[in-house]
Amino acid sequence: MSDLHRRYAEEIAALSGARSPRLRQALSAVRREEFLPPGPWLIEALSSVYYLSEDADPRHVLHGVGVAIDPARLLNNANPVRFAEQMMLAEPQSGETVFHVGAGLGYFSAVFAELVGPSGKVLAAEIDPGLLDRARANLAAWPWVEVTGDALAAPLPPIDMVYSSAGLGTLPSAWLAALKPGGRMVVPVTDRRNHGLVLLLRKPVDGGPWSAGLQSFTRHYPCLGTRQDDDLAAVSAALGRPPGDVASLVFDQHQEDESCWLHGDGWCVSTRPLPQDSVK
Repeated sequence: MSDLHRRYAEEIAALSGARSPRLRQALSAVRREEFLPPGPWLIEALSSVYYLSEDADPRHVLHGVGVAIDPARLLNNANPVRFAEQMMLAEPQSGETVFHVGAGLGYFSAVFAELVGPSGKVLAAEIDPGLLDRARANLAAWPWVEVTGDALAAPLPPIDMVYSSAGLGTLPSAWLAALKPGGRMVVPVTDRRNHGLVLLLRKPVDGGPWSAGLQSFTRHYPCLGTRQDDDLAAVSAALGRPPGDVASLVFDQHQEDESCWLHGDGWCVSTRPLPQDSVK
């Protein structure tokens, strides 16, 4: 690893508060510039305005910034600071299986590959055919990464973590069903304007209730197939409610009531508190 990439990892750790040596090592090991379009690059400032880098020197993109993949679609390689913040919460471990939705050109899939190591597995899903082919080529150096197309059609093994880089209008039941006990989901739920909140879900190891929490405001490119009008209307309504009391993901059949933050088909992100004996 170069000094430039080491300093990049240290910057991301400092800006995100990430203290994990494993995460810093993974960020250092994966050369971000190799997972981007050729430079010079359109870089996304904190204000979401793009600016053009002076040249194709990798030092311009080895920072806590987003980088455009397709600016016409506002499709970016996202700011790695946000990714690092979320990894502090989800804590992918060596040997685990990660399902990465919206892999783009494969950068964060490669970081996951470094985090889980050769004893683990990464299933990277990208529905855009052009991006899919480039991601497959970019990820060839990690044989424990499998690149697939439509995340909603992919046959899923038991998985430890679902991570979505695309904004959801609903929680696909197949993803929920594939999650192992103790598994985590880090997924953004977004409205018609692609703005929303990042949701962290945890499946208990003992068959008890799932925990749920809302982490941060976000803007994400939409996840195709999860954006039906009724779902987006429900997300828009949820975003108008106070998010601080969200506590659980429940699956019992019930009419929508005041405890429902986001009421879906067969699931509900709820303000119902977890039983005291399930709170660690």
